[in-house]
Amino acid sequence: MRVNFQVRGAIKRLQVLTVRLTSHITFVLVTLTCAAAVLLCGFAWLAAVKVDDLSLRRQADFVGQGLDEQIAALPREQESVTKWDDAFLYAKQRNHEWLLDNVGRWTSRYFGHDRTYIFDDTNRLMFAFRDGADAMPPRLGDDDGRDVTALAGEMRAALVERAAEPGAEALGQLATVRTIMIGNRPAIASARPILPSSARMQIEAGQEFIAVSVKFIDGKAAESIAHYARLEGLHFAPSKSEDERAQVPVPSHDGGTIGYLVWPPILPGFMLLRQIAPAGLGCLALLIAVVFWLGRGLHRTSLTLLDSQAQLTHHRNHLEEMVADRTAEIERQREELDRLLVHERQVNALQRQFVAMASHEFRTPLAIIDAAAQRLCRSTTNVSGDYVHEKAGVIRSAVVRMVDLMESILASGRLETGQITLKRSEGDLKALLVTCCDRQRHLSRTHVFHLDLEPIPDVLTFDRSAMEQVFTNLVSNAVKYSPNAPDIHVRARVDEKTVEIAISDSGIGMDAEDLPKLFQPYYRARSATGIAGTGIGLNVVKQVVELHGGTVEVTSELGKGTTFTILLPIEFLLSDQQVAA
Repeated sequence: MRVNFQVRGAIKRLQVLTVRLTSHITFVLVTLTCAAAVLLCGFAWLAAVKVDDLSLRRQADFVGQGLDEQIAALPREQESVTKWDDAFLYAKQRNHEWLLDNVGRWTSRYFGHDRTYIFDDTNRLMFAFRDGADAMPPRLGDDDGRDVTALAGEMRAALVERAAEPGAEALGQLATVRTIMIGNRPAIASARPILPSSARMQIEAGQEFIAVSVKFIDGKAAESIAHYARLEGLHFAPSKSEDERAQVPVPSHDGGTIGYLVWPPILPGFMLLRQIAPAGLGCLALLIAVVFWLGRGLHRTSLTLLDSQAQLTHHRNHLEEMVADRTAEIERQREELDRLLVHERQVNALQRQFVAMASHEFRTPLAIIDAAAQRLCRSTTNVSGDYVHEKAGVIRSAVVRMVDLMESILASGRLETGQITLKRSEGDLKALLVTCCDRQRHLSRTHVFHLDLEPIPDVLTFDRSAMEQVFTNLVSNAVKYSPNAPDIHVRARVDEKTVEIAISDSGIGMDAEDLPKLFQPYYRARSATGIAGTGIGLNVVKQVVELHGGTVEVTSELGKGTTFTILLPIEFLLSDQQVAA
């Protein structure tokens, strides 16, 4: 009896020790799990901080490069009007209307210059184009008068100094660029002398007229920098932002700082942490729960060997299922990453293809312009007006081609980023079509345009600029892809619901297999091999027509020509609402 009591006591003590042991093991497992979780979170946080620092440095580098490019671009843009025989001649004649059309409005429209001033050889202001309007009589603004006058004075002093130095750098390369504050707005200002572009005209030292251009950094320049750096919300601020890593100082010419370009920082590391944090916390809670569960199972196994064995088997099977599920999930994620990597490579290849194509397209008209300019330069004597007119026509045609290419690329980029808003107004769609055909007729005198546009109503509501690009693309394509078929037909039909415009040619045509892909960006039909083009024009056409509520269709047969048909709903064309892209 005493022995039985001792045995029962020993068993009881053993059970107590077993309970304490299992509790201690459970506590150790939970502690190790929490420590491992904390360590893992710390490494994840450190990795996120490093990734975000690298990302912000790259963002700042791109913004800084974009700002430097904007500052360096202003004197290059000025050169198109300051190194020119016509500008030199008409500035000397003080022909205000010519300067307004070919200097003020031209630099504002094509380069985004906000203000343009011209000082004569006595440093008196003779022309002013400010904020899209002609300033008559010429006058400086209250906000920029001192800075512009000082900049022109510096250029005049530099001209005098260069004239006194034998063998100095050519005056055509002389430019003075400053970053200044105009009112409360940062701006880039550049001064260049107006000089003849040929040896037929001569100018005495000190008699140069000086052109000063101003471009505000917080306007289109900021948009260009943001587009270059692929950042949203980039803007100018006079003081530092809260996150000094997401800002780039705008230096002044005296070595100071006039403000900062700031943007909402893109933090990929913390973005990833925020996305995985709920899942991570859930996994941590699940892991702790599993540890507690395993500890309780170990406690139960200390009481009975059979139950312990059954429980251990159950836990093992459960863990194997969890591992199998997790392994399958990891495999799925790996496959998804592989798919995304393949897609990224395809996108990069497509981008390289487009850059190569666009570079080739720009190089061709530039070669034409250079060749025509070289012939004009070599023909310094006995040059007839017809010869000059012919070469000028070649140059203008190449310039129009480059401008159209630039407009197509810019329109495609704005459509892809959703930055287009239709600016609809009442207008004559029929007259717009006639204008586009006349323009193309001057560029290609071998083609004949047959117009049947009478059914189109005289007054409709549409975005003139966008629809002009649509018609220009389609008409120029009809001419380009029908070199041996001069007849181009433009017909219109109107019913109660639709305005239908068809543009047809009898050119090289396309295979039926190319038609479904024709409106994709950068896609070109196989029959277009050897003919210049970027493959973005038809994509712009499709998106602009769809923004007007319409559709565009194409029919073509190889060797027999192509017809593009635009269908626009009457109800949309008679509405005066604005539609956001």
